[in-house]
Amino acid sequence: MTENGNGARCHSECSNLRKISVSADWFEVYEIASNLFAFCETRHYENTTVSLLIGPEKAALIDTGCGIGNLRKVVAEVTDKPVIVVNTHTHLDHLGSNHQFDEIAMFDHPSSRRVPAEGASRQIMQTEILAENLVTKPWPQDFDPSGFALPPFKVNHWLRDGDRLDFGGPDLEVIYTPGEAADHICLVDRADRILFCGDILLHGPVWTHLEGGSLKDLLTSYRRLMSYFDEFDHLMPGHNQPWLDKGLLPKTLAGAEKVLSGQAEPEDIIDPWNRRLKQYSFGRFAITTRQ
Repeated sequence: MTENGNGARCHSECSNLRKISVSADWFEVYEIASNLFAFCETRHYENTTVSLLIGPEKAALIDTGCGIGNLRKVVAEVTDKPVIVVNTHTHLDHLGSNHQFDEIAMFDHPSSRRVPAEGASRQIMQTEILAENLVTKPWPQDFDPSGFALPPFKVNHWLRDGDRLDFGGPDLEVIYTPGEAADHICLVDRADRILFCGDILLHGPVWTHLEGGSLKDLLTSYRRLMSYFDEFDHLMPGHNQPWLDKGLLPKTLAGAEKVLSGQAEPEDIIDPWNRRLKQYSFGRFAITTRQ
């Protein structure tokens, strides 16, 4: 197995955050604030980040990662509050542990309706999540890769654009932001001035090449998020460094505009799934498109 480099980068970028000791070594857990934690899967190529926001009555878990390891157990070591999962979109690296939780909220979209009902087969998960070039072993204790699949799960709350999730203190407003995925949402927490931005703002490549992805939609989403710019200070993305300054938004918007207008030069790449893509690099972030 070749180290993907994302984990090493996260170690460097997370060095100013307090690391929390937990029983499962698959997750690296960082305390952002007394009510905010990041669970990072640094030994997976995706380096997925799961965010936990603890309110007075409930805790919101933003996405559930790749499904490797017992996320529910680790979350219970950080908070004893009831947990509601809110998925930013239905890519498999963001809902792999959904079935471990009892309360789930998802954006109401045809893709979001299909995935919980069908789950994902062992064959799909082996290819998309567990391929040898994606994971730095060993596997977590009590994890059986041979039987790994995404079972169907129940969604308790179907969300619409503009809905607010109330936790007895801070609330999260749903902002529909397609581009990386057709069912992608962001969540703004005005009380703590945070935008939970899923996969569309991060240090690393923002994808538009998967089914349902669209560079034009992504650009529209960035422009829409700019109308919220005065309502948050920090970003919590779904991958890599978990805590970013909001200044990344206008920079990524400008990059997407250059890509769409033909002013940016791409590099031809082949990703770990053997897909041929064009990648437009802008320093700390990049945008990938289909060939």
